[in-house]
Amino acid sequence: MNERVDHWLKEHEEEMVRDLQGCLAIRSLKAPQAAGAPFGAKVKECLTYTLNLADGMGFDTKDEQGYYGCIDDGEGTEMLGILVHLDIVPEGTGWDHDPFGKELADGKLYGRGTLDDKGPAIAAIYALKAVRESGIPLKRKVRIILGCDEESGMECMKHYKENDVIPDLSFSPDGEFPLTNSEKTIVHAVFERKFHSSISVTAGEVANVVPGEATAVVPLPIEEVKAVAETFGNNSPCGLVLKAVDTGTQIKTIGSIAHASMPEDGLNALQGMFHFLSLLPLEKDDMNIVLTLKEKFKMEYYGQSVGLYKADDSGRLTLNMGVMRWNEKGFKLTFDLRCPTSLSAEGIKKALCDAMEPTGASLASFNFKPGYCLPDDAEIVSKLLQVFKDRTGEDLPPKKIGGGTYARTLPNAVSFGPEGYFCESSAHMANEYITVDQLMFNAQILADAILALAC
Repeated sequence: MNERVDHWLKEHEEEMVRDLQGCLAIRSLKAPQAAGAPFGAKVKECLTYTLNLADGMGFDTKDEQGYYGCIDDGEGTEMLGILVHLDIVPEGTGWDHDPFGKELADGKLYGRGTLDDKGPAIAAIYALKAVRESGIPLKRKVRIILGCDEESGMECMKHYKENDVIPDLSFSPDGEFPLTNSEKTIVHAVFERKFHSSISVTAGEVANVVPGEATAVVPLPIEEVKAVAETFGNNSPCGLVLKAVDTGTQIKTIGSIAHASMPEDGLNALQGMFHFLSLLPLEKDDMNIVLTLKEKFKMEYYGQSVGLYKADDSGRLTLNMGVMRWNEKGFKLTFDLRCPTSLSAEGIKKALCDAMEPTGASLASFNFKPGYCLPDDAEIVSKLLQVFKDRTGEDLPPKKIGGGTYARTLPNAVSFGPEGYFCESSAHMANEYITVDQLMFNAQILADAILALAC
């Protein structure tokens, strides 16, 4: 800790909040490629906005063709990387505040990205500026890497590794305190089947979010569906809304969204939908698929019924049925799994294929991102743990998580906050927020990290 650094940050609290509000107002959700914007125009707009802030603070900056941006300070043969991202997940439903209205109420700043990861990104820039203004020389060059595709595949970091300098050590303020030095393997699996169907089912937008709503249309009169709904309502945690439409009845199941790495924190409306549909008199093929998905995945989050209830030192497997697109031509279903590092790709693939075989669907794609684990005595681990202890007075061990951060994309990297202390988890949820106090704490401890690792 450094009194001059803390004092400078406190003096510039209002500007930090204002700059974060400007960043939050941009709906930087991945979209089709545009000129100079590989992840869409809004993501590019957010990158430009953030680089302009850093330019105004006197840092060296660059925009690498819209894939990522860099904010550099200091000299030296070694480099400390701070990995943040500006893209967001879809806002979803259930908000009491405008997710892009940058509303500040009762000390809380609401908006998609406040915690994941625009708040930490702005805090990191202000932290670096505070260290510079304190006059403490750097022994390592510091680079803040502004990623643009963390939520949808991390293609930005693939581009970075192919075209830029790899930092000697790095941390990403996009996890939990005190720090995370182990992340589980991430698997995305997509199953497809083409056939003639009489129903439709839609849920989810991205695989790494538990779907909070699911919608289906069935060719049955609403009176018949209502009769079944009375039984369902007494046996399901999901809410239910029915509406008569030209082709029959529209059914909506209501759960709650959560990050796919912690699906137990939400309520999967898609899984709830299959429980309800299984009670209706559907056509044979449709019913076979519905019954299989209901029986194989139930309302479970740990793969119990498909033979994937596994755990090791890196944690327990989680399974999220994330995205469904089912219409008259067939269906496509996407799963997100966070897996213990001891599990093989082939073992996971076989369990999923065996579970889905009765639906007649085939595996369309299988993406396997291996996890990582750094030893507790690595420099980046031991020094950041000490930073946390010095700032908070708490001596806590490192964490192992199911989330996937930029830390897995570079060697000698960990994630460091902002959740797990002074901050409840609201990432990927409705009414995501960060308090002004939390934002200030993040800026201060990120400055501490820069002091410990680069000064």
